[in-house]
Amino acid sequence: MSTNTQMYDALTIADAMLKIGKRKGQTMTPMKLLKLVYIAHGFSLALLNRDLFQNRIEAWKFGPVIPDLYQATKRFGREEIPLNLIGDPEDTSVDPEVQSFLEDVYEKYGHLNGIQLSYLTHQSGTPWDQVYDPRFRNEPIPDDLIADHYRGMLVA
Repeated sequence: MSTNTQMYDALTIADAMLKIGKRKGQTMTPMKLLKLVYIAHGFSLALLNRDLFQNRIEAWKFGPVIPDLYQATKRFGREEIPLNLIGDPEDTSVDPEVQSFLEDVYEKYGHLNGIQLSYLTHQSGTPWDQVYDPRFRNEPIPDDLIADHYRGMLVA
């Protein structure tokens, strides 16, 4: 692991993920993007012992949500984010280690749609499942729960 442990904003990670998709000629909906960024964060905590971003992650009715990213993409609703709105895929704002890591996550999960990714993050025992309570809104999902869950996935 490199000594470069710069932390990014979730929107920077999302931008890098969108550019990976664009390079492959693939669009994504806000839901797919949100779930990919969340999954990347989980695996980063588990594999790299690195927090990709400190943006709050909350347990909403329909799964884990990064509110800052949700607010930035909600105007697209269920529609795909147009490729022409995504910058040059070769112009990345993340360091090479993170870029390579995000490409690996996209390679493993990018073929799934938002609903399929959402299903993965809603299963029994997931951090969302442990935190979500319909009586309370927007409960934070702690990084330690996310890290433990994704570490467990590595050995499963």
